[in-house]
Amino acid sequence: MKKTVITIAITAVLTAVLMISGYFIYTKIINKDNNANSNMTKKNENNSENVENQIPNDIKNISLEEWRKVIALFYKEHYGYKPDNVTCTEVGPNIIYVTIYHNTELVAEYTLDAETGIASSPTERTANFFKGIFLDNLSTKVNFKNNECIAIGYIEKGKEAQIKEKYFNSDIEYESLTTVVEGDEYQFIVIPKSLDATLRIWKYNVSENGELYSEELLLEAVGTPLLIKTQCTEVFPRVGVEYEFGDTKFTIPLMISGMDGKFTITDYKNLVKDISIY
Repeated sequence: MKKTVITIAITAVLTAVLMISGYFIYTKIINKDNNANSNMTKKNENNSENVENQIPNDIKNISLEEWRKVIALFYKEHYGYKPDNVTCTEVGPNIIYVTIYHNTELVAEYTLDAETGIASSPTERTANFFKGIFLDNLSTKVNFKNNECIAIGYIEKGKEAQIKEKYFNSDIEYESLTTVVEGDEYQFIVIPKSLDATLRIWKYNVSENGELYSEELLLEAVGTPLLIKTQCTEVFPRVGVEYEFGDTKFTIPLMISGMDGKFTITDYKNLVKDISIY
């Protein structure tokens, strides 16, 4: 009788031990599976976010949908939020009209050069969406004096390196300049003193009566240095730079003298600093 009781007790203890061990093993397996599933979910979410935030390596052939993602990411990095809606509409060869909406309101409008990534706006800071930088904070080494508020310089071909070295802190700053192309024969650099100054680049033409008139607004930018490429300007200017800041507003035609091949400033000499390199 005593042996039978002892046997039953031992059997009960062993059964309890096996049940407890089995429970812990089962719990460990379930937790491992849950952790694995959780990690897999997080990995998938991170992969999804990485794909969403991935910027193409080559600016060529970027689709409008990819530009929309690039611009949304730019806003997230620089403004702290992703816009509710970014629209990209091709309005010309490599020219995209961009609108930014957030909380149902129109936040900004840009004209985007799809070849360079540079986006200009009459109300917002000029930026390079592809490189993810603002361009109006590019520092230059121009030393303005007295009433000088804008620097304009003619760059002879082959003298680009001298311009970079003399007026910019790095090649990247020069290569990131907003560029206006209206030909390829002459190059001019334009640098406003104030980051709040507005620059408008006008295309000129001549009427049948020989009168010069503004034919087209090529670019409007706020506070950013510009690189302008244009055609022959010895007879009449093909391009003009309009400067506006506060009560000061004037226009400088970009012309080269037929006598000495130098940049010609006829008016506003006290406001314009000539930084040409010959």
